[in-house]
Amino acid sequence: MMQVAIIEDSPEQGRHLSRLFESFGTAAEVFASGRQFLRRIRTTSFDLATLDLQLPDISGLEILRQLQTERQVFHRGPPVMIISGHHDLATMKTAFSSGADDFISKPFRPDELMIRAEAIARRHQPNLFQDQPISVQGIELNLATLQAFCGGQEVALSAKEFRLAWLLFHRRGQTVPRSQIMKLIWGRSDWPSSRTVDTHIGRIRQKLGLQSQPGLRLRPVYGVGYRLDVFP
Repeated sequence: MMQVAIIEDSPEQGRHLSRLFESFGTAAEVFASGRQFLRRIRTTSFDLATLDLQLPDISGLEILRQLQTERQVFHRGPPVMIISGHHDLATMKTAFSSGADDFISKPFRPDELMIRAEAIARRHQPNLFQDQPISVQGIELNLATLQAFCGGQEVALSAKEFRLAWLLFHRRGQTVPRSQIMKLIWGRSDWPSSRTVDTHIGRIRQKLGLQSQPGLRLRPVYGVGYRLDVFP
């Protein structure tokens, strides 16, 4: 599952892009300022960032330059797609020379945006869109067949339980916000109730034996969401 950072100071445009990505099954997080995004990449890995060139604190071009340093020195930082209202070649040339991976002008077609976004992410992470099973501490999740195994034995998970388990295992070591769980698994941010999410988490714990599975801990992050940690 691809995870996208949206750096956009317009709340309306940020919500629009977030809903668009999530409608294609992609997790999205919106940042209203460049510095907020640069702080987050120290602790969170993104597969792609979409970037507006005009931001309230620092310019998009400065973010591109700082990302180049992050990649060279710390080996972190996602590829970047510029989404801009500018159409002139000079702006595009400057963006690419500053480290942008793609440039798309507004207005854009949603399907074109997704095709180009996935192409960028695939170039940087060739295995991102392959249906390779996730195998962690004796638990295996096969996205191609929607099957789950624990200690070699198949475990019956409902469709939502499987998708939720896949999301948590795919994002292991990271906190998955409750809002993202609701949007990606149930398709809405205002439903289901917190109790419904907690119930599904409880079923995953029980069916996959996470209470007693050595090296795995699925825990709530108070006021935020859930996190699956893996230990040697």
